[in-house]
Amino acid sequence: MNEYIFKNKKFDLAICLNGEIPSKEIFDLLDGIPLIAADGAYNSLNKLDIHPMAIVGDMDSVDCLHDDNQTKFIKIERQDTNDFEKCIQYISGKGYSNILIIGFTGGLLEHTMNNTSVLMKYTSEFEFTIYHQGRYSFLVENSSIFEVRENELVSLIPYPIAMLTTKNLKWELDKEYLEMGTREGARNIAKMDSFTLEIHSGKCFVFIDSRLPLCPEKI
Repeated sequence: MNEYIFKNKKFDLAICLNGEIPSKEIFDLLDGIPLIAADGAYNSLNKLDIHPMAIVGDMDSVDCLHDDNQTKFIKIERQDTNDFEKCIQYISGKGYSNILIIGFTGGLLEHTMNNTSVLMKYTSEFEFTIYHQGRYSFLVENSSIFEVRENELVSLIPYPIAMLTTKNLKWELDKEYLEMGTREGARNIAKMDSFTLEIHSGKCFVFIDSRLPLCPEKI
């Protein structure tokens, strides 16, 4: 059984998309972690005086290319991929594994749903963690133990269906199905400083509190 801990390992890289972008204080926590951004996020990051190592996309959303010797502008004009996928393709093969995603949600709903589809396409290559409003979300496919805090809010969202057994949550599951459109597992509570999720079939997203700049380290 896997174990997810938050001890010393930071994210290998962060990707900022053009969704709901957090305050500069959040980016300050990522000091030393390489940052790239979709071109749609460039204007917002520039206003925060944040300089990613690369801006990736077709540059159609960039108001003005500033003279910035800290940032590379990687223009990819293909229209069959969105900016998130362009960012993933840019980092592919460069040795990154644990990837933090910022700005995943926000804006048009179809953008968020499309980003989810792109994320699922690359889960065999990368370990993605989404950051949003002080929370982490990441996909889990194997039975695991999670290091949390007592009384921490925990949500389990199937993708699209999973048979699960839990231990140390307020509302337990015992070989029960969660399924999109039928039954979800949002807003449970950890009773101890760890909980167990046994996955009998399928996969699900686990939502817990953020531990920035630490990534969920799977051991």
